[in-house]
Amino acid sequence: MKFNVLAFVLFLALTVQARYPYNEWEEDYTAQGLLGAVKFDNLEFPVDDSETPETISISSLPQLGGAWTTLPAGDRIQFGLEASFLTGFRVDKINYIYLGGGGLQVDLSFRMWLFDLAGGAYVNVFADKEQRMRIYAGAGPLLSYVDYRIEKEFSDTDPSNPSPAETEDESISKSSFGTGFYARTGVEIRVHEKGLFGVGLRASWMNMDFTDIGGRSELNGLAAFVTYTAGF
Repeated sequence: MKFNVLAFVLFLALTVQARYPYNEWEEDYTAQGLLGAVKFDNLEFPVDDSETPETISISSLPQLGGAWTTLPAGDRIQFGLEASFLTGFRVDKINYIYLGGGGLQVDLSFRMWLFDLAGGAYVNVFADKEQRMRIYAGAGPLLSYVDYRIEKEFSDTDPSNPSPAETEDESISKSSFGTGFYARTGVEIRVHEKGLFGVGLRASWMNMDFTDIGGRSELNGLAAFVTYTAGF
């Protein structure tokens, strides 16, 4: 009886090893770190109370994140499932003359924090039999969360003005969710037995609600990353 159980366990282990050639990795997944930046298409908001045309530009945003993938099935060509997260933060500040303010100057600061979760299917293709370099691609839906804050500080820049317009400092803080899709690809080179280092690109297409600063926006972007993947 014990011999039959041991034989079955050995058979099962050999079957799993044949299916997953990287089973020396102790877990049934790989982990990838991402560090880079994203550039959005026309992510600019007009400042309506300025005497001259002014805009807040949040076109580029540094990003940090990670990706989790199931251990790929296959040999040279492999496939699996992935999930990822990315977060980024951006601050912008402009000064302008207040429209109809009789010499009032406005110091405007804008802070935005962006976070997204994504998941889908991916495929690996190793360029050589020794599996020293891989090319990968993945795609799927994503959910995004944005939090932004606008602060305006008013000050009188004309001491000779006897009656400057009276106004109070303003602050707007909002958050919203958006949905969309992503597609990413990259290339990595093995740097040790269980790790690869490389670069990657990710395109994203989202809809976000920026009602208080310009209405609903199509938030399309292209991100570039330096990556490190552990588990291979």
